Amino acid sequence: MHRVRAIRSCLVLTLLAAAAAPLFAWGLEGHRTVNLNGVRSLPMSMHRFRDIDYYFADRASAVDRRKVTDEEETYRQFIELERYPEFAAKAMPRTLLDLQKKYSASSVRQNGYLPYLVYEMYDSVMKCMKRRDWEGTIRAAADLGHYVGDMTMPFNTTMNYDGQLTRNNGIKWRYEIELMNRYVMQMSFQRTDARKLDNPMNDIFALLAKSFSRVPLLLRADTVALRAGKGRYNSGYYSVFWREAGKSTNELMQDGANLFANLLYTAWLGAGAQRLVWPDEERPEGTFHARKEFEYLEPPFPNPFNPKTTIKYTLTDEHQVQLGVFNLFGQEVASFVQGRQTDGRYEFTFNGDQLPGGVYFVRLQVDDRTETRKIILSK
Repeated sequence: MHRVRAIRSCLVLTLLAAAAAPLFAWGLEGHRTVNLNGVRSLPMSMHRFRDIDYYFADRASAVDRRKVTDEEETYRQFIELERYPEFAAKAMPRTLLDLQKKYSASSVRQNGYLPYLVYEMYDSVMKCMKRRDWEGTIRAAADLGHYVGDMTMPFNTTMNYDGQLTRNNGIKWRYEIELMNRYVMQMSFQRTDARKLDNPMNDIFALLAKSFSRVPLLLRADTVALRAGKGRYNSGYYSVFWREAGKSTNELMQDGANLFANLLYTAWLGAGAQRLVWPDEERPEGTFHARKEFEYLEPPFPNPFNPKTTIKYTLTDEHQVQLGVFNLFGQEVASFVQGRQTDGRYEFTFNGDQLPGGVYFVRLQVDDRTETRKIILSK
């Protein structure tokens, strides 16, 4: 089957499954995780991005949904590196135009051009920032995170995208859908400080090379796991597959989140950083106006806790309110309020008795303002 047709068929099945039940797939939850953890690594100078971290998580798969109606979107999300001897020699052309001049635009399109699209999206984010198009900035940034996430999926970097060349047929679905469905909650992420990239394209190709280097590991893990499952793709198969490939998978997604944060931060600096203001922060020249912080949400207590903590907040007027608790993957694990509330002090008890220990986030949305508090369930 042609690569594009195979990907589009896989995507349709994924979206249908997601509509029927929650699906922890790399295409959905994997991208969500990279976006969420990347934005949370941004410095306080970019607090407006951090304030809407769940927007980036929710839009993480918007790109994939476009594949259904836009075939060109598929070509943007992979590259078959074996077709380019320059890659092994670490001499890949640094621009898409240079690659097209050497191999023709049609050949480059057929072979995919993911890393170049990542750079183009980085550049697009910076241009939106420079012209203070904040709506465009946020949309482009969410898409940038998705394409970076695509690079952390090794089968997006190879001609052997579904194991069809090594008798590992169907591995793409088993790896990015089924394996993630079973084990995504076992992954852990560390927050690292975003840093300025001197040459973003070098870092883009570095992540791509690392992802490509993991293809043999995944193929070997699939073969070993199938033997353990006695020729069947059962729980024994997936248990061994995760044992063999889980650490590498987690590492690649951590690297993807880091690169996403670094690209956003570098674009921010390139666009002028502290000189950039949002519409609600603008003020007449020569005056000073500190942005008002609406702190409705009190620190949960106790924190850390086991298994219960108290969540309190105060409203001074009637507002539209949403209150919930989310895990590190942006999945809501508890919902307390969705609707209008009048002024007053509100109190709720969160019980994590049925949840694994770890970091969670209390999220309070009051009209269009969102506040988040980190809580630690200590078990």
